[in-house]
Amino acid sequence: MRSVDISGDEMEQELDYEQVEEILADAECETSAAELQAMLCGLLAAGVDAKNSRWLSTVAPLIAGDRPLTDALTSLSKQLFGWSLSQISQQDALAPMLLPDDSYPAIDQLEALAEWCEGFLLGFGLQTSNQTIDNHEVREALTDIAEISQLDSNAEENDETQSALFTLVEHIKVAVQVIYWEMVMKQVNVGGGKTPQRTLH
Repeated sequence: MRSVDISGDEMEQELDYEQVEEILADAECETSAAELQAMLCGLLAAGVDAKNSRWLSTVAPLIAGDRPLTDALTSLSKQLFGWSLSQISQQDALAPMLLPDDSYPAIDQLEALAEWCEGFLLGFGLQTSNQTIDNHEVREALTDIAEISQLDSNAEENDETQSALFTLVEHIKVAVQVIYWEMVMKQVNVGGGKTPQRTLH
C-alpha cells in the first residue's frame, strides 16, 4: 500500500480522493475516503486537541474495526488530519472536503456527500460525547448537515444536478466553518484576549 504525499505547500493540490479510496480498499476498510476525512474534520470542528495524537486511537476502531491500524493507515490518517487542520484553521477559508470530482457519476457524488456529512457528525459527536450544544448557530449548522446526509442519492446526469451538488457542497463548507468558528476560534480569541473578527460569509 502506498501513502499519499500531501506534505508541504502542495498539500491541497496533491490530495487525491481516488488514491485515498484505493488505500482504504486495499486495507479492506469499510470507511470511505469522504467519511474518514469528514470524521477528522468533525473532531477538529468540535475542538479536539490537534497537538495530542490521542485522536488517532479514537478513530482507529472506526477505520479498521477490531484490527490494529497498519502503518499505511496510520500515515494516511495523520496526513488527512494535517491537511484538514491546515485548511479549516485558515482565516476566511471554507472548510475542507475530500469528495469525488465531476468525473464521477452524480449518484456517486451524492453518496459521497451523504457519507461526508455522516462522517462529520460522527467525528463531532465523538469529541463532544454527543452532549447537548447550547450555541444556536452550531445547532442550526449541525441540523443542516444532518438533513443533507439523508438526501436521496438518485439523480439525473445533467447540469442542474451538478449545480445542485455545487450548492450543497458550498453550503456544507460554510456550515462546518461556522461550527469551527463558534466551537474553536472564539474560544482561542477570547482566551488570548483578542476580539473575534469574523469575516466569513
